[in-house]
Amino acid sequence: MLDKLYITPRQWLHFLRWALYSLLLLLVIMLQTVVLAGRVSVCPDFVPMVIVCVCLREGPERGGTFALIASLLWCLSGADQGSVAIAVLTIVPVAGALISRAVLTNRFIPCLIIAFATVLIEQSIMFFLKFFFNNASGVLFFTKLLPCVLISTLAQPPIYLLVKRIAKIGARYEST
Repeated sequence: MLDKLYITPRQWLHFLRWALYSLLLLLVIMLQTVVLAGRVSVCPDFVPMVIVCVCLREGPERGGTFALIASLLWCLSGADQGSVAIAVLTIVPVAGALISRAVLTNRFIPCLIIAFATVLIEQSIMFFLKFFFNNASGVLFFTKLLPCVLISTLAQPPIYLLVKRIAKIGARYEST
């Protein structure tokens, strides 16, 4: 029975890859919530950048699973409007990965566009929910939301490069 529990070196490399993805997500969550929260006037949103980059690099199946687990972790960490984040941070990156695989090339520019769209959609939905319940004024859309989306998008290139390097660990998955 113990011979069936043997983990090959290739499987260890896959574990390492996903552990590094998880560590990157944890570091980004720590940076966003501990270091930047409350210290800057426009707080960027880096978590969607990691989720989108991993989802596009790993594909809609494995990347979608990562997106669901990461967005659930983000919601459980006490994020503002976390339930909205679960839906948006799972659906938009998976749809972007499907579109990227079918129509676009899996390169930097499509990833940047999909990451921008993800942050814009997530932040807009959260803003309009707050606006609907009279917790935000309309002018905050231009003074807080749009700068947040632009600053978050500027953080995508280094995250993309890290994810691209991590994705090279281990061999490609075989199709079943």
